[in-house]
Amino acid sequence: MRDIVDVDGKEAWIVGQGGLVLHSSDGGESFERVDAGTTEDLAFVWADEHAIVLTGARRAWVSLDEGGTFAPSPEAPEELTRCIHFFGRLVCGSAQGGLYHSKGGDSSFVYVPFGGRTVVEAGPGYLVAATEIGTTTRIRATQEPDLRAFYGDTQIPLVYPGSVDSLWVSRSELLAYVVADDDPNAAGSLTLHGSTTRGHTFEPRGSYSPECKRGQHIAGAPGSLHVMTYCNTVDMPTTFEVWSSGDGGQTFTKGTWGAEFESSWRGANRISFGTANHGLLLTHRLRRSTDGARSSAPIEQNAMSADWPDGLNENKAIFFPTKARGYVIAMQNTTAVFKFRLYRTDDAFHFDEGTDLPAFTDISTHPPSLAAHEDLLWLAFPGDSVQQTFLRSADGGRTILHDGFPVQGQPLAAALLGPGGLGFVATARGAVNARPLYRSKDGGATFSELSLPDGTYIRAMRLLASGRLVAVGEKGLILTSDDAGETFVGRRGGNPDEEKLVSVDFAPGTQVGWAGGVTAAGEALLLRTEDGGATWVPQAPGGSPGARIVQVAAATPSHASVVLEMQGGERSLVMTQDGGQSWATRETPGGDPLRMVARLPDGETTFALGAYGLYRSRTP
Repeated sequence: MRDIVDVDGKEAWIVGQGGLVLHSSDGGESFERVDAGTTEDLAFVWADEHAIVLTGARRAWVSLDEGGTFAPSPEAPEELTRCIHFFGRLVCGSAQGGLYHSKGGDSSFVYVPFGGRTVVEAGPGYLVAATEIGTTTRIRATQEPDLRAFYGDTQIPLVYPGSVDSLWVSRSELLAYVVADDDPNAAGSLTLHGSTTRGHTFEPRGSYSPECKRGQHIAGAPGSLHVMTYCNTVDMPTTFEVWSSGDGGQTFTKGTWGAEFESSWRGANRISFGTANHGLLLTHRLRRSTDGARSSAPIEQNAMSADWPDGLNENKAIFFPTKARGYVIAMQNTTAVFKFRLYRTDDAFHFDEGTDLPAFTDISTHPPSLAAHEDLLWLAFPGDSVQQTFLRSADGGRTILHDGFPVQGQPLAAALLGPGGLGFVATARGAVNARPLYRSKDGGATFSELSLPDGTYIRAMRLLASGRLVAVGEKGLILTSDDAGETFVGRRGGNPDEEKLVSVDFAPGTQVGWAGGVTAAGEALLLRTEDGGATWVPQAPGGSPGARIVQVAAATPSHASVVLEMQGGERSLVMTQDGGQSWATRETPGGDPLRMVARLPDGETTFALGAYGLYRSRTP
């Protein structure tokens, strides 16, 4: 979820990735999913009694019938900020500079150049545009429906880049506010600037002194005003503050619903009030206040849990340790907290109803890592905000055991399990007070540290039938160990830091494998070995220029798959049937973004994991 609006204390809207649109008519107690006719990621939502506007990257969708239908706007040539509805016209700020506007039926936008990142909001009969130009916020306004002329030119020093996003304009009163400069009379305080002149001028009001000064976001209703701030530093991780004013911003008091909980570093960080007392705050969870931000409580039951498994959930990882046993990890929204759920199949076809995992996460750029041997299962999570980054099970994921992992909570890059309880866990770049690699000889009950050179970051590992451990990672690193990790031999590495190997896989029971990643030039890096990782030769997987490899999957010495990611994040699948001499593109189901693949050792069966579905092919 990326944005929320509380319209009037009853009507509320939430938008998010994949065209997610949720509507509530009971103040957020329950939500229903709305089909807006798009699968594009939505970043902003704006709503009043006349229109609902959803904003994507370069396009908006407008409903004039209370969300019954949505009509797409023209496509803008650059990224948009929030879009609003003003005198029957769609008006959008631009992340690059200026604003765009159009009327229903127009085939293109009209562009108004303002010279910097611009945010727009509308009040009764007027529109305000705030533009970030260097270290200054420049504010202009208009009362003309066609936006032909703007008046006023208030210039205020910026607090932080992006502070223009704090702009808020009352829908019913002649009030507009923005947070911009430090209070010169109170060190560490921020000043609220306000206008009661339809945006002609903005003048300093009162100040407040938050511990956190990031992400200034203003929300309000007649008679009340609220400013949300948050921190996302190591010293002050993701703490929220909500400061409220009942006198038009002259004085502020600190509410209790900010600092009492922590959120994802990548949370939506949005607050909205529909009435003086009723407001919603969206981070990695949804909270509601009914007393004007003096306190709040999480909303426990809503469509973010009830809609499972039909659309608010995203598949993250797939793993088949045998030709019959397989696992899928999906990210489920429960009370707006991203929780993981583990699904298992024992016939490579029918999956169970899933098991909730005792971990929640933000949206990490890397998938969870799974490792298994017989019924022993390890799960390693990469996210910054995962409370338990290492989980283990002795019954194939049915129950979770107590673990002895020494750096629980640190981001992890990879896990690997072999026979006899031997296993390895690699920490990710960014782990604090942690070694790069840990080993267990008792299935995960206890771990010991392994010595690797400083600056070594392992991203993927495989254990061969011979007992050899093969690890790949950043700087083009390839290491092998033939003594269960006591010593390692460097087979490749020392390349520029921009070069990375992120995946390695071997055909079961063989010495043939592939490793993949990205070169320092941003191109796909693919290597093949026929001697268990001692030597490697490059191959060309094809694909579009600028694509990078995010996964390799080997089925036999001849059959393998490579998942490529384009610069825009879209992924594609290429496959070989001749050991990598040639690679052909394999189409995956449209409309469901590809995440990962799994190959079975028959050389024919391939599972493609989409964001919302799992697909099987038996074509080599």
